[in-house]
Amino acid sequence: MRTIDLSDKIPGLFLVEQVITLSEETDMIESVNKQKWSGLGIGPNPELKRRTQQYGHLFSYRYRKVMEEYGPLPKFTDFLVDRIMENRWMPNKPNHLLVNEYNPGQGIMPHIDAPALFGSAILSLSLLSECIMKFTFENQNVDIILPRRSLVILTGDARYKYKHSISKDLVETSDSGITIERDKRISFTFREIIAWEVPENTPSSNGSS
Repeated sequence: MRTIDLSDKIPGLFLVEQVITLSEETDMIESVNKQKWSGLGIGPNPELKRRTQQYGHLFSYRYRKVMEEYGPLPKFTDFLVDRIMENRWMPNKPNHLLVNEYNPGQGIMPHIDAPALFGSAILSLSLLSECIMKFTFENQNVDIILPRRSLVILTGDARYKYKHSISKDLVETSDSGITIERDKRISFTFREIIAWEVPENTPSSNGSS
């Protein structure tokens, strides 16, 4: 496990490589695939064009608010939550987990996870394959490669100022010239719910990662 401080590129951005082992990755994938997926016409959030799972709380993408409290995060993530808290990667214990499945050709548009709903640190674990996450702010574009089994940590400007996105391209090249062929990727995004609804006068933002 190695922590890389990327604040020279984007203030508040960190990347932890090999945050879990191969066997831990296998266990997490097997466990999550035993659970019910939503999206692609299946509720909740049937409008999503990718498969997702939510734990802790149910966030509605359509209504931009938390709809329901589910309870504790799943047992198969307890070891990682313990690791998160031991290393102080989040100020408080996460109470929301979003699992996203990205098949080749699937990505996510530039967005900032709703500041009014989610806390000051957003953590996202990449499983099965790597990808490029693009960060944009004003005229600045920065590509960050997220290796398999890495955890990206968004705080400060990375959390609140920069939009982040993942392309739909089957083959993508970073701004440093590194080429990646996309394969299936499953991400686990850990967040802290701090409010249930975005005030009406708040600028639009997205609730996904």
